[in-house]
Amino acid sequence: MEDKKTNLIQSSLGSVFSVFSEEELEKITNETKRCIAISGKINSPGIIDVPEGATLVDIINMAGGLLNDSGFKAAQLGIPFGGFLTEDHLDNVLDFNLFPKGTNRTIIILTEEDCIVQYAKFYIDHLISNIEDGVFEEFGVVKDEILRMWRVLDRISKGRSNMRDIYLLRRLAGTVKEKLNQKHNIIEEIIERFYHEIEEHIEDSRCYTSQCNHLVKLTITKKCIGCGACKRACPVDCIEGVAKKQHYIDYNRCTHCGACISACPVNAITAGDNTFKFLRDLSTPNKVVITQMAPAIRVTIGEAFGFEAGTNVENKLAAGLRKLGVDYVFDTTWAADLTIMEEAAELQERLEKYFAGDDSVKLPILTSCCPAWVKFIEQNYADMLDVPSTTKSPMQMFATVAKDIWAKEHGMERDRIISVAIMPCIAKKYEASRPEFSRGLNYDVDYVITTRELIKIFEDSGIDLKTIEEEEIDQVMGEYTGAGVIFGRTGGVIEAATRTALEKMTGKKVENIEFDCLRGWDSFRSCELEVGDIKLKIGVTYGLREAAKMLDKIRAGEEFYHAIEIMACNGGCVGGGGQPKARKRQETLQKRAEGLNAIDRSLPLRRSNENPAVLAIYDKYLDYPLSHKAHELLHTKYFVRAKNSND
Repeated sequence: MEDKKTNLIQSSLGSVFSVFSEEELEKITNETKRCIAISGKINSPGIIDVPEGATLVDIINMAGGLLNDSGFKAAQLGIPFGGFLTEDHLDNVLDFNLFPKGTNRTIIILTEEDCIVQYAKFYIDHLISNIEDGVFEEFGVVKDEILRMWRVLDRISKGRSNMRDIYLLRRLAGTVKEKLNQKHNIIEEIIERFYHEIEEHIEDSRCYTSQCNHLVKLTITKKCIGCGACKRACPVDCIEGVAKKQHYIDYNRCTHCGACISACPVNAITAGDNTFKFLRDLSTPNKVVITQMAPAIRVTIGEAFGFEAGTNVENKLAAGLRKLGVDYVFDTTWAADLTIMEEAAELQERLEKYFAGDDSVKLPILTSCCPAWVKFIEQNYADMLDVPSTTKSPMQMFATVAKDIWAKEHGMERDRIISVAIMPCIAKKYEASRPEFSRGLNYDVDYVITTRELIKIFEDSGIDLKTIEEEEIDQVMGEYTGAGVIFGRTGGVIEAATRTALEKMTGKKVENIEFDCLRGWDSFRSCELEVGDIKLKIGVTYGLREAAKMLDKIRAGEEFYHAIEIMACNGGCVGGGGQPKARKRQETLQKRAEGLNAIDRSLPLRRSNENPAVLAIYDKYLDYPLSHKAHELLHTKYFVRAKNSND
């Protein structure tokens, strides 16, 4: 646990509360009259000996100044709480009487990069943990009110609130203040000083800091130089703007694919960054942080640490995440095998009915693990929503199993688990926030960290994947197969599905399961796949422009396919919008894809239906693919999204 806090605290993202433990803080700040501990969004957190007459701005400068030269927002005095100082206090001499008796002499600096709702949630998370651990015993009498405040703030942060919640927060804060005879109450002062920011979260479903992941959209920031690279890269023509002027995104058409982010030369586009939320959760006692990593991550993240593109660094990645303080490091690839069991069964069911002459069968079946094309088809092809497979993506399947099955087996409460998905894809952030992937307000995936974001976290924390000793990934239900790992490149999902479906349909083992005709780099390709007496026509595309061409041809009756795969990003997930940018892009994508193919070829099990751990979960929990139980946990539905909505 100490390793975790040492690594996290002194990053370029700011420090989480303090670089010192509670015991150290109490000792240091009480021993020396003019000493304080300063942390937050400053460059040099630590202990400062404050000279007589020093103002708040002097103290901030002594701590290296504000991170990223961002605007000052507030300073919290004391832990557990001694009040807020805001911009009008910057030039005032710091009055040490502002640190109430019974609080540690600390200053936590917030800047305009901090979301006040997320800060309040984080503060209460720590308060609850300390109450449960017996540190803040006096707060025990108001634990119920504090838990209710957390739930209200959670609703606000997820866009599921209304203005009555501010009234409720204020009333709960007043109760706590009265019962504890407090001079200052953090929630009361947050409402008083940051009312409009909270109101904006509720009324406009907007978090201007992009820290509330359920309220974030792709945004072109003021850093935009108007070069037009994003506009040219956008596959759905949702970016508007003139040369040398800031561009804007039409959210009615945006699919969150992230092509614009990959194309932007000045990093002027953001999809929100959950990094600081991740660091805060890692530093919060009594929370269990679990991560899952997508298949493509293992062959891309190493590029930032001197590895050749395509090198499998999954065990170094596991070691790095544990060094950060992640409690359990899991792998999405296992869930890809589970996805294939459902998707292959669905493919088999539709094909067998079709070959038996059932004209009502909807073909082609469309693979369904890319959230950008899911949003694309919902917005543009409402008449074709019965074509996609209803299986959840591996990310969502994993999270469902982790929170509803694995957690229960290990005696953990669902709401104590923070489920973090490390993904190559910007659109996964959008997928994680879809309400259907939640139980109430507890989402299966709490938030997504992209490959690039994790690289930055490692770099800030002094973790070098080149030199770190390898560690094994934790097991949820068991190992993955080669079929699961090729999900990360174009053609991989449909290849994995046909491996299983064709063997089930023929009743025979297919010896050559590398279906070369499904592979390749053409963005729109057709494949005639023949195994035994079964002949299938399969379409594969990547890029939403090519997807539109394929779907238009199918809709018009110009093309017929038994099954199709669509991925939004070039080359599939290896070219995702959250992946490291590459100078020799096509060459790098091919190396990444070949890295996944090499892993597939090296594994003893290459068909999802051979994975004993996957078969075991059916025996124990789900009965069989497409059973009622499997549908309840592993399947989803799609929704018509009108073009004039603000979704």
